[in-house]
Amino acid sequence: MKMTLDDQDIVIRIPKHSMTQTALTNVLDYIESTALNQSSRLTQEQADDLAREIDSSVWQSLRSNILK
Repeated sequence: MKMTLDDQDIVIRIPKHSMTQTALTNVLDYIESTALNQSSRLTQEQADDLAREIDSSVWQSLRSNILK
């Protein structure tokens, strides 16, 4: 995996075979929710609950690939 930054974008490169489509969608959902959280009025407790829920979902998707 590689990440590059320029003036306007963050580019993350992930080999196709390293993640399922579902796992990738979950990771992107997490990133999007984190970005939205920065400009929202969520309480820290609500944000923590959401993060735990997303982490659990991502772990469920990635577990079979990691624990081979």
